[in-house]
Amino acid sequence: MFPLNNQLTNNMFSSKMKTYFRSNTLSFVVLILSSSLTLHAEEPVSPTLVVGNPLPVINYTNQWEEPSPILADTTKVLFIADMDASKIIHPILEKEGKGYLESKQAVLVSDIHRMPFLISKFVALPKMKSYPYTLRLVREEKLADPFPRTKGSVTMMQLKEGKITKIQISSGEKDVKDFLDMSQGK
Repeated sequence: MFPLNNQLTNNMFSSKMKTYFRSNTLSFVVLILSSSLTLHAEEPVSPTLVVGNPLPVINYTNQWEEPSPILADTTKVLFIADMDASKIIHPILEKEGKGYLESKQAVLVSDIHRMPFLISKFVALPKMKSYPYTLRLVREEKLADPFPRTKGSVTMMQLKEGKITKIQISSGEKDVKDFLDMSQGK
């Protein structure tokens, strides 16, 4: 009789434990899902810039590690976020030389936050330091999220009194050159 009683007790205990774990497992899963949804819902999402928006204020540094704010008289912003986009803009600026961007009241912003640290420090930045123009670098995640972009393209924004009046995205070198050479009145 003992073995039967022991087996009955084990079966009852086992059944109760299974029920306990099932109900608590479900509660645990619901808790995890609701907390992850809550965390996700709390993360602010940066809206994409559109015509009429002011350019976001970002504490840029240049390739020489110096503060490099965008000045109030800037009328054109070029934004690049990947290597293919840089291959469009850099040949133009290399050819035009020092002072070209400034003469066009333009700046170049480059989002490099995804670049691996060692590549950035030992390969990319030393190369950037040889450029005859200033790059305003975004090195922190999410800061450049509002900038509209398409992979392999340059985002070109025209400004008037700090507000965006035109946004154009192109992967064509001629489009970028035409944008830079365009007078402010157009």
